[in-house]
Amino acid sequence: MRPNKLWKEGDFLHRLNKFYFNVSIIIAVITTVLVPSNPEQGNILLKYKYGFPLNYITIIQRKPISKWFGTNFFAGNMGLAINPLTFLINILVLYFVILYLVKMFLRHSSKN
Repeated sequence: MRPNKLWKEGDFLHRLNKFYFNVSIIIAVITTVLVPSNPEQGNILLKYKYGFPLNYITIIQRKPISKWFGTNFFAGNMGLAINPLTFLINILVLYFVILYLVKMFLRHSSKN
């Protein structure tokens, strides 16, 4: 028995479906690479923001090179900011969307 009574067997982490969670991680990473960004003009620098549904990576450059993540990441940049909390929120949003879609599909297929 665990000493902490707040941790129960029916907890969120125990009920988390690992397959759907892994799929949501893969979708979050792939959309970062495949969805292009439009630069936001600052005073002198350009900001490219990546991530879906929320932006969690910001690449800062002086002159526009490309809107694609791979080119901007590997071609040299002035700065890189990664927000891991926003990445986790993206994963959770995608996870719950996947769960909802699976439930709707199963409900619809069981009626037929």
